[in-house]
Amino acid sequence: MVCRRIACLVAVAVAVQWAFERPACAQYGKEPVFLAPSASPPASTPTGTLQELVDQAISETSRRRMTAGHHTPWQIVHGIVALRWQCMLTSGNMEVNAIEWLAAGQRHNGESLWQVTPYGGTGHPFTKPYAFEGHPTQFMGYMTMANIPLNYEFRADKGVITVKDIINDAKMQVIQGPEITWTLWALAHYEEPDAQWFNARGEPWSIERLVSIQTDEPVTIGACGGCHGLFALAYSRNLYLLRGKPLSGVWVAADQKVKRYVEEARSLQNGDGSFSSNNFKGPGYSQDYLTRLSTSGHQLEWLMIALPNRRLSEPWVEKAVENIARDLLNSRRYPADCGPLYHALHALVLYKQRTVPGAQEPVRTSELKLVDRNKPKPAAGTFVAVPAPQPGAPAPQMTVTPVLPPVTPVPLPVTPAPITADRPTDTKVQ
Repeated sequence: MVCRRIACLVAVAVAVQWAFERPACAQYGKEPVFLAPSASPPASTPTGTLQELVDQAISETSRRRMTAGHHTPWQIVHGIVALRWQCMLTSGNMEVNAIEWLAAGQRHNGESLWQVTPYGGTGHPFTKPYAFEGHPTQFMGYMTMANIPLNYEFRADKGVITVKDIINDAKMQVIQGPEITWTLWALAHYEEPDAQWFNARGEPWSIERLVSIQTDEPVTIGACGGCHGLFALAYSRNLYLLRGKPLSGVWVAADQKVKRYVEEARSLQNGDGSFSSNNFKGPGYSQDYLTRLSTSGHQLEWLMIALPNRRLSEPWVEKAVENIARDLLNSRRYPADCGPLYHALHALVLYKQRTVPGAQEPVRTSELKLVDRNKPKPAAGTFVAVPAPQPGAPAPQMTVTPVLPPVTPVPLPVTPAPITADRPTDTKVQ
């Protein structure tokens, strides 16, 4: 089942108070540690076809490296969402796989990255911005893009847990309220679309209930302009469509919301191909590359999961891809926040994965059991170490491109089935 899930990868506990304790990612302010610029020579003006431009942007961006023990678990997981099994960290003069490092029992600020629970296991809950999980099930939600097998082991605070344990914990601890985006993302990947269960409180839950909650949530209250919620919704819909059945019930409403915001994003696109710096709140353009990277990168990321294959060649889509690729290349010699950088990179990886069959598919390179995994190996090739930020250093500007990791091959996203019913749009959902 997991292999089938990953095949549709490109198609791809919880407490109510979390929503009030943590602002949306764009409100956290600057990350504590920047990602250093590429060590490559200054780039000439990017030229060539769009695919060549994307390849160049992915290649250059993939040369950046985070440092084990220096960058936070939150930052490293963002690297994994884009690079998957190819995400490598520097550790002295060694190079280590980011997923293996996260799973090896590492600690941050003296606390374990993973915790054993009565229902299985979970990522360390929120303590402060950019440290551990910023939202329930966030780590596992992002790491599904690497298609990690259910029996893959993680060393936790009080023992060893597996992906299956983390998924079971998410099912048991889910409750009604905001902040279900990453729970939906993870459970839609590993569970069947018609899955039903009872949580630890004895309440009935299902994938469809999660989809319904995400559909009803206003986009404007969602993290990062609502883009993550739209990604999870579109990803879930794609997985449902893999069954070959027509959309019905909550899936129709989800599909209509996705389609509505595709057109809203398009209507707010700037002339240079970037998307509104105000996300769905209205038009906007920023001269700051970090802002452009965050808003346009997040928007293109979810669009690369939401759009059917036939629309990827539309001029406005190609212009958006070109804008991010050029922005990324032109700013490659500047530092950048890890979150926006890797979401933008992920957008390009998904574009490449969808337009070039067989490209950028995640392929697992790590053993399932902790005792069988290889030890760190000497770094190969040229990479860029990530220094601590300099006090008073000006924030650079940039844009993103992707690189892919390894695990089970990821199939292209499913083209949405035609829907005749229109969803009312009198209430603007952010």
